[in-house]
Amino acid sequence: GGKQRKQRDTVIPQSNPHPDFRGKVQHMLLPDGQAKGLKRVLEERGFNVSQLRMKCSPVCPLENTGCCMARLLSQQDDFVNQLSMLEELIMQKGHYCLFLPKFHCELNPIEMV
Repeated sequence: GGKQRKQRDTVIPQSNPHPDFRGKVQHMLLPDGQAKGLKRVLEERGFNVSQLRMKCSPVCPLENTGCCMARLLSQQDDFVNQLSMLEELIMQKGHYCLFLPKFHCELNPIEMV
């Protein structure tokens, strides 16, 4: 619980199922500077979210693609391809950011001997 981080404006991707909204700029802040919620963002993209819950608890089932608003938004191309703040900071400094898998001792070749 702290303040919600303000998102940057985005362009609704060409893969959006509603052709009327493709390629349009979507502002992520309200006119008063407050961040928009999940419901409003999805409605502006043409999704009917009246029957969806905000988020599955504790996690979304793997086989579901539209089980909740959070899952639906997380599958949008512009959100999938968004770089993290850390990646952007590193790239602004002229470096590359490569994330490696978490280390596990069984991945160490010496453990196989």
